[in-house]
Amino acid sequence: MELRDYVRVLRRSWTIMIAGVVLGGLLAAMATWRTTKEYAASVTMVVSSPDRGAGAASAYQGGLLSQQRVKSYADLVASERVATAVIARLHLHATPEALRAQISAHAVPDTVLLQAVVRDSDPRRAMIIADAVGETFSTTIAKIETPSADEPPSVRVTVWEHAKLPVSPVSPQPIRNLALGALLGLIVGSAAGIVRYRLDTSVSSEDDARETTELPNLAVIGYDGAADRHPLIINAKPRSARAEAFRQLRTNLQFVEVDTGPRSILVSSAVPGEGKTTVACNLAITLAQGGARVCLIEGDLRRPSFGEYLGVESAAGLTSVLIGAADLDDVLQPWGEGRVGEGRVEVLASGPIPPNPSELLGSKGMAGLINLLSARFDILLVDAPPLLPVTDAAVLATRVEGVLLVTRAGRTRREHLRRAVEALRAVDARMIGTVLNMVPVKGPDAYDYGPGDGYVSRGRHARTSSPRTLEIPAPDSGVRPAWPVTSPPSLPSPAPSSPAPASPASAVTPVPAATARLGIADGGDESSSARDPLPDGATTVPSATTVPSATTVPSAMTVPSATTVPSGGPHVRVPAARGSAEEIISVGGRTPRGTDPAGGTTPDDNGATRPPSSP
Repeated sequence: MELRDYVRVLRRSWTIMIAGVVLGGLLAAMATWRTTKEYAASVTMVVSSPDRGAGAASAYQGGLLSQQRVKSYADLVASERVATAVIARLHLHATPEALRAQISAHAVPDTVLLQAVVRDSDPRRAMIIADAVGETFSTTIAKIETPSADEPPSVRVTVWEHAKLPVSPVSPQPIRNLALGALLGLIVGSAAGIVRYRLDTSVSSEDDARETTELPNLAVIGYDGAADRHPLIINAKPRSARAEAFRQLRTNLQFVEVDTGPRSILVSSAVPGEGKTTVACNLAITLAQGGARVCLIEGDLRRPSFGEYLGVESAAGLTSVLIGAADLDDVLQPWGEGRVGEGRVEVLASGPIPPNPSELLGSKGMAGLINLLSARFDILLVDAPPLLPVTDAAVLATRVEGVLLVTRAGRTRREHLRRAVEALRAVDARMIGTVLNMVPVKGPDAYDYGPGDGYVSRGRHARTSSPRTLEIPAPDSGVRPAWPVTSPPSLPSPAPSSPAPASPASAVTPVPAATARLGIADGGDESSSARDPLPDGATTVPSATTVPSATTVPSAMTVPSATTVPSGGPHVRVPAARGSAEEIISVGGRTPRGTDPAGGTTPDDNGATRPPSSP
């Protein structure tokens, strides 16, 4: 682990660390409250040597002798001999060992001072015992250092400062104890967080998913507590960060082997409860909003939930078709508003729950049904059961062109995900990638666009624009969606000798000067502008300005007044998206030279006429 990994782990474990600090502080407070208060009284003694002669040499030798004695006397203050004498002197009800534990002494460095400290639960008793220790020790040293009765002692110990009555206890110290307890709790909590991370086997990040599966992660979808009540976030909150994550998934799917991208995709997970059905439903709606025709099949014949999520009828469906009890067209259920110009979603519910789901899903009839629907729709999505509990998903994986694995952040075990990948590889299934679902939106592992970043509209931070009118071609106009990449349908070309009239889709609709409308001209690719030269003063708009096919645009919006070009201004040719017809903006009520609203020919500036551009 690197330093940033430890920082991330500690940020994830902040609750454990706070709990450790609180617990350590509480334990320290309890220990402080239960500890008996102790008071300390000290007595200061001075060690001296009597003068045995005149002169500086004699005084110097006496000072050296006193300093040497001080170091030894510090150990003798708490001796058993002194303690016994103090007990006898004060008539204490204590043993010498107990009293010795209350006495401590130390020599003041580079001096001849000796300090004795007595600790006791009673402050007055501590003062009395300290004074008694000083007097008793002085008497004891005088006896030890006196060579004979006729000679004075070589070293004397004199009480220099008597003990004073202590006011505040020296133990316990609440502030110090609380600080030490909190620090110890913080250390223990941090260690527990690191150990927890080491022992955690769940998939919690994109790196975990990639390392476990060796597959690319196509999207990270944030956690939404209201997903149980509003699973279709694309409809409930289309401008939320979670809805944007599904659009990112749609975009990433477009670039999975662009030339041979999968047209039939199985959505599954390792274990139940990872959100595969929610992902499948929202992905289908997102693809349809991008202009694709989507068929959503409920392949989970054990625990069907489309009726709850999508509100479709589940009495007849997939199983009815497979056993021949119903026709396919009779059980396909259109879902959504189905507005003109958008893709559509058709749902094939599970139907009656069969006793043998695996055999039914692995039958030749299921394979033929998938092939049929793949040919009729742009994208076929199959919501399958989890891979590990049953074999249904593995059986279905052999019938589709790609498998999308959904993993739940912080819940899916790496071992479970690894076994799911092995189950798919065992049947030689083609795995597209993974989707990390229910990622925390707050904390160190958060993945979300925040307010004010310009990507997701949040309340008053959202940008608003003036409405504009945008005409989107109807499904029968020959315009194909931009995803998946398919060849546009060929349009009939007029004969050179007798030009055919332009189709209604190619006619340019003149509008008043105050507004501008976007129409569809015949053609089919960006090269049509080269075959139909622009008139003088016309401007070619780069293809980057083309409205993306993944963006849902209202069917009637008014162009902002700021973009209105005065009457007589130039017209602009806008290259359309791949697979759609060329779009021409007619400004100021004028039509391009060489065309008229009826699709015929008009004179140019030189008075000559020319037929409309061929596709």
